[in-house]
Amino acid sequence: MAADKDRQLFGPAVRRSRGPRHAGLFEAVRRLDAGLDAATRAQLAEWIRAEYANEFGDVPLGMFAVCHLGPPFVDHRLDLWQSIVEHYAPADTVPEPFARARMMVRSGAYEFVEVYASGELKPVLKDGTVVA
Repeated sequence: MAADKDRQLFGPAVRRSRGPRHAGLFEAVRRLDAGLDAATRAQLAEWIRAEYANEFGDVPLGMFAVCHLGPPFVDHRLDLWQSIVEHYAPADTVPEPFARARMMVRSGAYEFVEVYASGELKPVLKDGTVVA
């Protein structure tokens, strides 16, 4: 019984979802600081959703990352399903479930944090490794 549970916990789908993130995803998240228009933002969100579905088998609600626009902004979120990009100053309130990712991003240890509808957070290191 325990062996069956272990196989489910660490089966191919879970290993695939924890696989390293590629440079294309990093570039897409960085483009959020480029001041994209609504149509381009929607295309970018669609591309990211397709990449996650094809590569990892699970699509996050969105990502939370450090913002490189400069003051007053320090971080931003991308909602992949509503194609919303929102930049935040230090005192701004971030909506759940993205708020929990904020301190992880601010630590400087991660390139971005994937936020899932289940509430799961998957921090991604600068080398693409997913921290589980």
